Parts: sequence; structure tokens; C-alpha cells
Amino acid sequence: MLRRDEGFTLIELLVAVVLIGVIMVPLTEVVISYLRNTDTTTARQVESHDQQIAAAYWQQDVSSIGVRSPYDAASQSFPLQRSVNTVFPCALPGGASPVVVLAWNQYDSFGSPTTISVAYATITGKTQLIRVHCMGSTVDSNEVIARALDPSVTPAVACLTGTGGTSCTGSGSDVPQSINLKFTVKDPSGKGQQYVVSLDGQRRQT
Repeated sequence: MLRRDEGFTLIELLVAVVLIGVIMVPLTEVVISYLRNTDTTTARQVESHDQQIAAAYWQQDVSSIGVRSPYDAASQSFPLQRSVNTVFPCALPGGASPVVVLAWNQYDSFGSPTTISVAYATITGKTQLIRVHCMGSTVDSNEVIARALDPSVTPAVACLTGTGGTSCTGSGSDVPQSINLKFTVKDPSGKGQQYVVSLDGQRRQT
């Protein structure tokens, strides 16, 4: 019985190896590019999450500012007192440094006002921006609203007062009408690029 020798020749094997190489090079580049873009997208999502959370809190808090004095018979009103960068009456977490303090009155059913204070603060040695909510002299909430702060850039606050000035410490008509908070975030893994977050808030009380 005759045995048939079947298989690939050396030429055929070389052609197959070359073809596989030609196919694999662009395919590998596509896979690497996909993974790189996925990492960048994930990093941007981390950064944008900080911005969305901070913006929601900031707009809510700035719209509320306004600490009122007792009734003034001469003006027949309850004049606004200093409501921005006031003394924060509650204890901040260890090492926290306030960036800005906002304050307003909250009235109970009997009309007695309670002062609400909110501090936006950074924690020394950590890339976090926190929001500490204080009712009277008691902390009732403490949230991390940005987890990817760039520690090399200090957050900044800018105010616009009722007479067009830029003081953050005015009272009466000079209590700021709008306040801007600016900070820089970056992806901790280094795969995303840092960018500046600029938040604007408008005071609702007049």
C-alpha cells in the first residue's frame, strides 16, 4: 500500500507567517488604541463626576445665603448681615482649611431663626474638597464633593456685590449677589488631563 505524503511546503509556511504578521500589526494597533481611549474616557468620567457633584451643592448653597439682622424700625426691614466668609461655628475635620464659608437663616415653625453655615474646605495632604454643613453649632453633614483636586493649585473664590464691587465680606446691599468657586481637578492615575472647574452661584435673597 502506497503512503501519500501530504502537508505544507516550506514556501507555504513562510507565506502564512508573513500574512499573519501583516494582519496582526494593524490589529494590535487597533486594540492598543482602544484600550488607551478607554482609559482616557474613564479618567474624564472621574473628573466630570467631581464637577457635577460640586456644581449641584454650590448652586444650592449660594442661592440660600443671607443672614438677617433683627427687625430695624427705621428701614422697616430685616437687614442682611455679613453672610460670606463668616466665622465657621463648627469643628472641621482634622487638617481641613476653609476655602469659603456661606451662611443663612433657617426659620422654624415659631419664627425663631437658626443660622446655617456651610464650609467648603480642603484637607491638608489629601486631594479632596469637602462640604461641611453646620446647623447652629452642630455638624449635621460632611461630604467629599471633589476627590481629585490638583494639590498644586489652590481653590479660589470671587464675589460680585450688589454695588458692583468684588468684596466677599459685605453686608446689607453689599452681600455678594454672585459667587464663583474655581478649582483644578486631575485624574489620580495620570491618564486624564487636568482642567479647571469654574462654578457660579446666584444669591436668591434680596
